[in-house]
Amino acid sequence: MYSRSSLVNWILVSSVLSSAVVQIGDSNQVTPDTKAYALQRELPIFNGNEVEDLSQYPMYSQPLPLPLLTENIQQCTIHENPIIKVASIRVIGLGASSVLHVGSTRQIKMESRVKHNREYLSNPYDDEE
Repeated sequence: MYSRSSLVNWILVSSVLSSAVVQIGDSNQVTPDTKAYALQRELPIFNGNEVEDLSQYPMYSQPLPLPLLTENIQQCTIHENPIIKVASIRVIGLGASSVLHVGSTRQIKMESRVKHNREYLSNPYDDEE
């Protein structure tokens, strides 16, 4: 892998959550992975064991459908300047398998699976009929 140097004067990241990655420098592989269960209730009463095992939901274990690459792609890149210069990077937040990467990498594989459940005391769509 041909790499270039990255020069960044300053980076400000306010929040990094949920398997997010801030990588400064070269890396071979970055693979953030998040599996989350989000439960929203009309009355916020939780006993702490709403979901003890995510394997009860098949969406967390099913293989992800990947696109089939059927075309031959040839690329020729000419780096006229060996240094990438950036004055500043400001990020409010990184979350759910996101990556802020300054440098070179060979492979990035990211995955985020979030199941949202909403529980209401009464059906919120009753008035629509």
